[in-house]
Amino acid sequence: MATPTTTLAPHDGDPSRPFTEPARSDADIALLVRLHASLLAHAAGGGSQGRWVEGDGSRHWLVVPDWSALRGAIPAVGVGFFGQARDVDHEPINDVEAEMMERLERYPGLLAYYNVEWPQDDGTSQWGNLVVFRDRTAVDHLSGEALHRTAVDRSPLHYDSLRLHRVVLPEGGLGRTAPQLDESLLFDFSVEPTWIALRPA
Repeated sequence: MATPTTTLAPHDGDPSRPFTEPARSDADIALLVRLHASLLAHAAGGGSQGRWVEGDGSRHWLVVPDWSALRGAIPAVGVGFFGQARDVDHEPINDVEAEMMERLERYPGLLAYYNVEWPQDDGTSQWGNLVVFRDRTAVDHLSGEALHRTAVDRSPLHYDSLRLHRVVLPEGGLGRTAPQLDESLLFDFSVEPTWIALRPA
């Protein structure tokens, strides 16, 4: 994981960087709650997964390597990713992510990967995802994997900025308690070196 260059107080943003506004993170967490609820609904429906498009045009992709493992991990942790996309060809990073999602069983402790793309009025897209892990050790393990490193290294080419939220799932990925924010990492790729802020909940 990248090393933060600054620390923000809880509920504070950087006025020169609108993407750090706390209200935007609040909206992200609300979306994570929706994704978690959708994950529960798919589990209750027999463990369905795959790709689908909803009425608002959002494109969803859910992969769960082992529903029993997801159900049994209590508590669990998660990561929520929200990128502010550049107007570029996103196929290269989409291909990397697709290869990862097709082989999730190779990553120990990675329990669910739920990716959503929201088309925007200006023709671009916003991406968000909820990734559920057994514990922080599993998160750290993924950080060292080659495909994940490729995606991380490509991020500045595809995003102006991004918000990465670390969350806790006290009752597990399929528990009734919604994701609870632990801390956020905020990345500004418009400057060199990349500006990275850590903001505790």
